[in-house]
Amino acid sequence: MKISLDWLKDYLPSLDLGADDLSKTLLGLGLEVSGVERRGAAFSGVAAAKILSVGKHPNADRLSLCSVESGGEVFSVVCGAKNIAAGQIVPLAKPGAKLPGGRTLAKTVIRGVESHGMLCSAAELGLGSDHGGILILKPDTATGADLSSSLAKPDVVLEVEVTPNRPDCLSHLGLARELSAALSLPLKRREPAAPLKAATELKIALAVPDACPLYLGKVFSGLEIRPSPGWLCARLEAVGLRPINALVDITNYVLMDLGQPLHAFDCDKIAGGEIVVRYAKSGERLAALDGKTYDLTAECLVVADAQKPSAVAGVMGGLESSITDKTKKILLESAYFAPVAVRRTSQILRLRSDSSYRFERGTDPAAAPLAAAMAEQMIRELCGKSVQAPAEGAAGRQPSAPQPITVSAGRINEILGSDFTPAEISAALGRIAAKHSAAGNGIEFTPPTYRRDLATEWDLAEEAARLLGYGRIPARALVSAPAAASRLAPIAATILRCRARMCAAGLLEAFNQDFISEKILAAARQTEAASWARPANPLSEEGAVLRPSLLPGLLQNAALNFSRGARSVRLFEIGKTYRMENGAVIEDWRAAGVVSGAACEPFWRGALNVDYDFYRLKGVVENLLPSSAQTVFHADSGDGTPAGPGWSDLDRLFHPGQRAAAASGSGTFLGFVGCLHPQAAAAWDFGARTVCIFELDLEALSALSAGPAAKFAPYSQFPGSWRDLSVVVPKSARYAKIDKVIRAAAGENLKDVALTDVFSGKAVEAGKISMTLRLSFGRADRTLTDEEVSSAVQNLMGALEKNMGARLRGA
Repeated sequence: MKISLDWLKDYLPSLDLGADDLSKTLLGLGLEVSGVERRGAAFSGVAAAKILSVGKHPNADRLSLCSVESGGEVFSVVCGAKNIAAGQIVPLAKPGAKLPGGRTLAKTVIRGVESHGMLCSAAELGLGSDHGGILILKPDTATGADLSSSLAKPDVVLEVEVTPNRPDCLSHLGLARELSAALSLPLKRREPAAPLKAATELKIALAVPDACPLYLGKVFSGLEIRPSPGWLCARLEAVGLRPINALVDITNYVLMDLGQPLHAFDCDKIAGGEIVVRYAKSGERLAALDGKTYDLTAECLVVADAQKPSAVAGVMGGLESSITDKTKKILLESAYFAPVAVRRTSQILRLRSDSSYRFERGTDPAAAPLAAAMAEQMIRELCGKSVQAPAEGAAGRQPSAPQPITVSAGRINEILGSDFTPAEISAALGRIAAKHSAAGNGIEFTPPTYRRDLATEWDLAEEAARLLGYGRIPARALVSAPAAASRLAPIAATILRCRARMCAAGLLEAFNQDFISEKILAAARQTEAASWARPANPLSEEGAVLRPSLLPGLLQNAALNFSRGARSVRLFEIGKTYRMENGAVIEDWRAAGVVSGAACEPFWRGALNVDYDFYRLKGVVENLLPSSAQTVFHADSGDGTPAGPGWSDLDRLFHPGQRAAAASGSGTFLGFVGCLHPQAAAAWDFGARTVCIFELDLEALSALSAGPAAKFAPYSQFPGSWRDLSVVVPKSARYAKIDKVIRAAAGENLKDVALTDVFSGKAVEAGKISMTLRLSFGRADRTLTDEEVSSAVQNLMGALEKNMGARLRGA
């Protein structure tokens, strides 16, 4: 929010801090200043001048030839504006004057006539955005007076970041209250003039009092819609608002001054002379001030007349009832709308405004009548001398006052670890309290209506620290004994291990949002929408679902990298996924990866330039397991290893013939690894690339016993023996089972088994394949004999024949 220092001094006349010191003070109060803008005159050589006469230009129909007097001199000036007349006081930029943007004015000839200067608009002087005509000054402005100081008053504008729990600071009054309490400065209160008495009562009905506890309305007639005076335009532009006309500018000024949104309706366009605050009806629509038409739902809060909605309550007015130059009679609204109702309406319509920003966070209910009185006074001053108030009305009541909080100075010091005296604490809290009493060390504190965030003794301790200074709280050790290092939770240790190992394997970590769109999930072939967890109020369709898997986001990353010219992708992510189960949202820790293309950076030795495939990625996945955990990879999850909740839909993302379910030796399901389904690959436009993916259940991994730490075993001093066997087995045989049978039958002398070749062709009968196995034998205490090795081979071949239907090739 932008805060004008000049405006702030209306409330704090004795404030004597520069921009830097003020920024530091606000930061100490929890309000960061993110930017400082210094405003002032960006021109020189511009003086007030009186127009003596306005005549036609001899050579141009759209130009005028003016005679003006400034400082006793008469100048001839060519002007193209239409709002000038003899007798007006206007800004005259004389030859040699410097204007905003570095422009230096000189005598010039315009259509054959010499012009000795220029009459200036507000925009040409950098005082506003109005290019529509010459800036007309007050009639009592002395001709010849330098305008650089009188028109462009020096000011400092601060961009203040206000936290969501402090909506009371979204105004100049709110910031002034904070500084008054922190610096012990007197706060100057506004005293509006006595209001006009209305002859009749305005009909106001609150159909939903919970959504609108209080509504004040007053009708004003006899209005003249005029441009705003210079001081009002300057203040609004200082805080980033564009002046429109006096009436609209008054509502914006009150908003920025008090933090209370107001709205003005053209009363002649309100049917039935009645105001109803209600929820919209099915099929109702509203053309809003932003030029868009919105389809309203039954959850949208509206301000309606007897026939139709006239405004989105607390958000934006309707175009049909808006103020125009022809408006003569208005209804001024000042209300307190419930934050939840405004926030829900704003999110449904995807419509936000300065008003909704404040109502959503909670305005001060007590500010509604004060804002109405302030606006009335300004309307009577700026909108003509014939303003009357024929009708007014009020409905609802003020919400209940905040409850008192009782606390002791000792308790506040205990919470903060501070040494503030009871008198200091009592005085500090007294500066922000609605009611305050102290007896001994005890303090009874009643929060003001604009501080709904103060409800407990902890809140008051924070206020005491803010106002007395966090720097005064001493740094001291709270315990004398050294703190013992805490042990990592199993899931945290698993995450750290997996991250380190995937990075060591050459994968790069990605970070995606937890929200994802239904469109992306559809591309990932995810169809179980009933199990998806959804945010109650998504910010957009792109975040309509809490991700049920990490893979769709990673596939988006991969597609983006390929579209930017990447030749390979090696990405992983560790994070939470979400699913619905029995009406509750379940969170699961997972690790996932997407790889495609080269497994490592290009190398001049071509033998190392290999691409990722299923088996290479399977090796990465195996490396994520504890060293003591035996892993089994099944061709489908139904082979004695049922997938856990939330995994059945993910299975559809994998190629049905090129994926496996990973499980522990005890049968615990761990996840999937394999190639991307062709339909999903087409959805992401991967073309002919081989894309391999995996996703693992980290919580299941963390539950696996890590076992004892690995110990080094010395190498044998004795030579080993090797045997290469080519065995013919059925095509349905799985190597994992073959490996298990061999190790069980060969005995303790077998050190390792490796699959070196798989062959199928004319030399092998139909329905079978040939596997070439390399068997390694050895002992640590002696050299094995040929008879011992042959005996082991004979035993394992017998076991393979019996259990797997295997035979030696060529036998």
